Amino acid sequence: MKKFWSISILIFIICGAFFLRVNKITSIPPGLSWDEVSIGYNAYSILKTGKDEHGKFLPLDTFVAYGDYKPPLAVYLTVPFIWVFGLNELAVRMPSSVFGTLTVFLTYVLVREVFRKKQQKHSIEVLALLSAFLLAVSPWHINISRAGFEANIALFFIVLGVYLILVSCRKPKLWSIAWLPFVLSVYTFNSARYFAPFFGLFLVLLFYKTIREHWKQFLLGACVALLALVPILPHLVSKEARLRFAEVNIFTDSSVVLTANERMAYDNNSLLGKLLHNRRVGYALSYLRHFADNLQPSFLFIKGDGNPKFSTQVVGQMYMVEAPLLAIGSIALFVAFPQIAWMFLLWIVLAIVPAATARETPHALRILNSLPVWQIFVAYGITVVFGGIAKITWKGKQILTWIFGVALAGLYIFSIGYYLHNYYAHYAKSYSGEWQYGYREALASIKPIADTYEKIYISSEIGRPYMYALFYTHYAPDLYLQQKDASFDQAGFYHVYGFGKYRFIDTLPAGGLEKNALYITGSPVPSDARIISHIPLVDGSDRLVVFDKR
Repeated sequence: MKKFWSISILIFIICGAFFLRVNKITSIPPGLSWDEVSIGYNAYSILKTGKDEHGKFLPLDTFVAYGDYKPPLAVYLTVPFIWVFGLNELAVRMPSSVFGTLTVFLTYVLVREVFRKKQQKHSIEVLALLSAFLLAVSPWHINISRAGFEANIALFFIVLGVYLILVSCRKPKLWSIAWLPFVLSVYTFNSARYFAPFFGLFLVLLFYKTIREHWKQFLLGACVALLALVPILPHLVSKEARLRFAEVNIFTDSSVVLTANERMAYDNNSLLGKLLHNRRVGYALSYLRHFADNLQPSFLFIKGDGNPKFSTQVVGQMYMVEAPLLAIGSIALFVAFPQIAWMFLLWIVLAIVPAATARETPHALRILNSLPVWQIFVAYGITVVFGGIAKITWKGKQILTWIFGVALAGLYIFSIGYYLHNYYAHYAKSYSGEWQYGYREALASIKPIADTYEKIYISSEIGRPYMYALFYTHYAPDLYLQQKDASFDQAGFYHVYGFGKYRFIDTLPAGGLEKNALYITGSPVPSDARIISHIPLVDGSDRLVVFDKR
């Protein structure tokens, strides 16, 4: 392939990827999740005061946020976007869109590096462009790139890290910085804290011979990486870092122990019963089931993640047409280049390993680190099929090539079109409730009258109303720190009960409605309420009601 055409196609792919990740980004998804507003307001607070919402100056280890202790890098990367665009949906979501687009480009250069000297230059270029294109149009990657998910930024650093390690094997001077992207992924998303060190260790073993020849440069890079980890290390070994894991992991599920005890009792506590039904076996089987959940065909190719934030529910995390191509590509790659195939397979496996400890599986966000390997396997499968047809001695092989090419293009055009139509035309209407839709609309509706009330009560039924009030009113961070009424609960999670004129409630005050107070709650409303406005979901169903005392 001529260089001009290769560069032109790559530019087209990158521009297309960016368009798919930013088009109507402020309205689809239809609302900011509570994690997005938290990242956005903490970035705004850093920009204005240098402190987070808890008053901590430039935290390098973690942002306490809701008591979920968010990795810090995503917040800092959002700061310049808020400086340029202001505190709004565009600023919060653009970092993920930009890094998602850059990951498409990294996929191209990664494939070129992986297959360097393995195939003809022309074949490598086609495979690299095809892999980048498949990630650019991937419903999995598009969905995640259009919201402010830290995982998407972490994926960029993971792919960059793998690329730099591969390049360092032939350019040893790069070992000094090769591990830094993996470190940055640790500062970005929780699952990367497990994936990065395990996959990094695997890469060291894979390229041990090359590393041994240049051990001084490698050791320098390892020291640089360890030094970069120093600010976050105390948090990584703290009880706060284990809080989220303790909340979601399968090993705190008491039902496994109860089931084990019941079955051992049925077996009269025999030795065989104790061997087969003890809790260790139960947890091991539970882990394997959760691991296998992430490989289910229904998850990968049919419906996708059960959480609508990560899937439109009408297509899988990948397109159905890619299922046979994934199988062909995987098998063919193991036959042709087993070392490369094993690296990619272990990449996927190690991405799933930490996610399988969670109760909620399959989980598209937690195994996002497995991208873009799926797309590379599929791309290789496509090239293998075309290559196989080219080797046929039958005179009509050119016709067969055209038939397969047109059929494949048609299936992809239909699949991509079907996904995009459902995403832009139906997704917001069907799943606005999953995106905390309503708080933004309610706060916008009361803006002209808010100053006429002494208090504004907002119910917490949608979730974390205080952060939406801070975000959409652009509340001064230093003033919030002075006024807030907040505390941590016994589990370590943070609750804000009020600041300024705003009060956040689970239920209406027992004494009845107050005069000079405005209320934003769900239905039904008290009999003495004067309804000012209804805030429906995108599909028109009830969400919130704005009212005061009659």
